[in-house]
Amino acid sequence: MCALKIQAEVKVDSEPCVMAWDNNTLFVGTENGSILSFDKNLSPGASWSAHEMQLFALTAANGNLYSSSYDGGVRVWSSNGSKVAELPSTGGDIGALYVCENQLISGDEGGNVVIYENNVEKAKYNVLEEVKDMALKPPYLFTARDLYVTVTEIKPDESKTRFTTRHTMEGRAPLKVAGSRLVVTARGGNSLQLHDASIETKFKKLHEIKVSDMILTSLSVYGDHAWTGGWDGFVRRWKMSGDQLQLDGEINIGACVNVIIATSADTVYGAITGGQIVCVKAM
Repeated sequence: MCALKIQAEVKVDSEPCVMAWDNNTLFVGTENGSILSFDKNLSPGASWSAHEMQLFALTAANGNLYSSSYDGGVRVWSSNGSKVAELPSTGGDIGALYVCENQLISGDEGGNVVIYENNVEKAKYNVLEEVKDMALKPPYLFTARDLYVTVTEIKPDESKTRFTTRHTMEGRAPLKVAGSRLVVTARGGNSLQLHDASIETKFKKLHEIKVSDMILTSLSVYGDHAWTGGWDGFVRRWKMSGDQLQLDGEINIGACVNVIIATSADTVYGAITGGQIVCVKAM
């Protein structure tokens, strides 16, 4: 099992809530509505006021950054904080943002899932339950709230509104697709479930393992590794070996882990309660 060590850390003035990574830059959204940027060593870069209140979701890809807050819409930024576009409200607060290739997908508290291409709405579906997290393995969209993961087949190039619900399984946010696998938090909030992400096996559950003594707040995957963080203050690294999840390192940060994001198989960044950002490496 690998040792995990804090390689860098920095203190910020406002509670860090969400994070994104693009072009070797870490973006952090805070409870006062700001977005802060850092290089891989946590040296500060551009920062700006993005929203009037706490950020709900943040994601980045292809030089663009996407953020949501209480205003209900999505704001699109360049990496230096210049506003590129503002996408209108979908009908509820947007709590999940996801980028797949050149498409942005948003999910809100009303169950609305909207797909944008070049910042223009391409398709809109309603999965009937609040979307707290989501992942895509085309044509299957995985969405979760607190009790169930819903698997929805969508084909936005064929229909802007029609979809087919293919499967439901017990589980909750957070969740992630990892190649041919789906990693999802169990309903109790402190275990991980490993599923086959295939309709042929009806998304069969392969393994379940307890990963925290308290509620899991964040999950990130990179290659064949999953990283977890939660209320217990631990960041843990898990190896996906065949059909099993195996512990491959842990570190006690000492405070609640709000969110983590893995940028390689051996590097993860964490936003910690109390205004701390850390870079943790597997040694």
